[in-house]
Order: sequence, then structure tokens, then C-alpha cells
Amino acid sequence: MSRSQRARWRHAVIWAAAGAVLLLVAGALGHFLVGAVGLLVSLVGAWVASPLRADPSLTHWDAQQRHVRDGAIVVYWRPGSLGCLRLRSSLRSVSDQILWVNVWADDEAAAFVRDVNGGAEIVPTAILRNGDALCHPSPDAVRADLQDRAA
Repeated sequence: MSRSQRARWRHAVIWAAAGAVLLLVAGALGHFLVGAVGLLVSLVGAWVASPLRADPSLTHWDAQQRHVRDGAIVVYWRPGSLGCLRLRSSLRSVSDQILWVNVWADDEAAAFVRDVNGGAEIVPTAILRNGDALCHPSPDAVRADLQDRAA
């Protein structure tokens, strides 16, 4: 099992365990409905974080080829990351113009992100059209690079 898969399973177990603890605490306080809703939400989070969920992301190799050929922006992300969720939701209107690569689904992508960020697997990491890598890019910086391409 790869490092990325172990990390995905670890996050899924943490989500499920947090839901179970929430259910126990809420049940002890007499709030069974709150505990059940919390457990349901955490189980959905566990499924999203787990390797059981199919991932429509591109591979690192495919994204790099399209980046070189078409000048596309590549964003490396992972499920469960609040920074990635914020960036994806902020860029929803232009999301189809960005190549999204899940570092947990592709070990080469994870290794690339660690290489770019000095050994740390920091996401989101964006590779702009000119090849610059931005760690935790702002949505405005990505949009500006997209607009430069359109001009």
C-alpha cells in the first residue's frame, strides 16, 4: 500500500472515529438525534476521504503533458483539505479550464508536490502557465493567470 493510500485510509478512520465519539457523547447527554446526524455527516466525510471513492482527477503525467502542450494551469489537491475546498469552490466558474490532480490518487503527483515544496506535501499547489509553482494560491492569482492566457 502506497503512502498516499495509507494517508487516505488514516483520514477516513479519523472521520469515522470522530462520528462515533460524537454519537456517544451526544447520546450520553440525551441528544440522540444530534449524535446520529453527526455520525451520518462523519461517515460521508470518511467515504469522501477513503480510497473506495472513484476519483475523476487526471494523473500527474497527463496533466503535465497538457500543461506543456496547451499552457494549462495545474492544481494539485487532496480530498478533505479545507484549503483545496476553498480554492475549488472559489474557482467553480472557471474550474473546467484548470487541470485538477489528486495527490492521494497518484503517487507521482504526491512526489512532485513534495519536490516543489521542499519535501512537504502541501496542497493546494498550483503550477501556473509560466511554470511557477504557488503553494496555497489565492483564487485571484489563478484567475489572473487564466485571464492572461485569454488575452
